[in-house]
Amino acid sequence: MEEATPWERAQSKIWNCEKCATNPRIALKIRQQTISPKMSMSLLLIGLAPPHEDGVFVRKVAKSATNDPSDNVRLFVEETLAKRWDALAAKGLFLIHAVKCAIVPNAHRSQDPPPPVVDCCNPVGFAPEFQSLRPPRVVTLGDMARRAVLRTPGVIVPRQLKLTTKLGLLQELWPEGIPCKLGDAPFILHPARFPRTMAMKLAAATVVRKAAKLAALIDEAG
Repeated sequence: MEEATPWERAQSKIWNCEKCATNPRIALKIRQQTISPKMSMSLLLIGLAPPHEDGVFVRKVAKSATNDPSDNVRLFVEETLAKRWDALAAKGLFLIHAVKCAIVPNAHRSQDPPPPVVDCCNPVGFAPEFQSLRPPRVVTLGDMARRAVLRTPGVIVPRQLKLTTKLGLLQELWPEGIPCKLGDAPFILHPARFPRTMAMKLAAATVVRKAAKLAALIDEAG
């Protein structure tokens, strides 16, 4: 029997994890299980969490941009870059989530993962995936996606960058992306808003489009 790859071991840990079993905000029955990319990566997108679904009573693989053509983030990326997801993936686009289980909507219908959940999930799923992928360029969609990156062991960032630094200041200080490292491997971090409202979609689209051009996913006229 072949030994499991680091990616496969991470997916197994995600599937079997029970760390949030007592947290009512975590939909443990809906879990990310992502097939590893088939080629070298040029741009990694990081979302917040798999979308929640009502009426799920048996553990299932979550729907997400990587496996669901109707996923909202996938549709946003396709519209922003004017290319189909499969074509972008063939050029090195990939996506993972900061948190691996779906989040039960709160009273405001928000599915944003709370900071303690992001931190709890990091050593189980996010950090092993991120360390395995070692992407050269990263777009974080939302504050909690950025938090997941910054909390990952081995990530080195500029001294001015803190967990509490506001998005606007980050984009002002580093308009071409933030130079970071994962161990000795450099990567560029492009923080963006999560594309929820129309205004947030427009703001996020600007960041995603710039990162995609720098990653050669689209040409300068795209």
